[in-house]
Amino acid sequence: MVGHYWARYRRGHPLSWRVNVNGESRRISPPATHQISDGDSTVDAALAGMGLCQMPMPLVRPHLESGALLSVLEDFSSDLIDVHAVWPKVAHLRPKVRHVVDTLVDLAEQGRLD
Repeated sequence: MVGHYWARYRRGHPLSWRVNVNGESRRISPPATHQISDGDSTVDAALAGMGLCQMPMPLVRPHLESGALLSVLEDFSSDLIDVHAVWPKVAHLRPKVRHVVDTLVDLAEQGRLD
């Protein structure tokens, strides 16, 4: 896309984007102008006008609802992916792990993990 800058989340190596073309799920690797290793910072870069990003809906929903961000590839990026929380089997979870698990369960029950 000429004239667009892309911000891609990076953890070790650049991640590809999931897209759906004619009902077929594919991965693409747009050329990245910025490679950022933090999800919130990737969203902040998009908010600052530094480019397009593909991020989980919980990170961008408030910005889409407020109009600060616009969805530009809805027809191509509607594939849902599974998210799994995995932790060691122990009698009692550490409080911070228990908090994360409880929060994820609560958000899933509210339908806010989409």
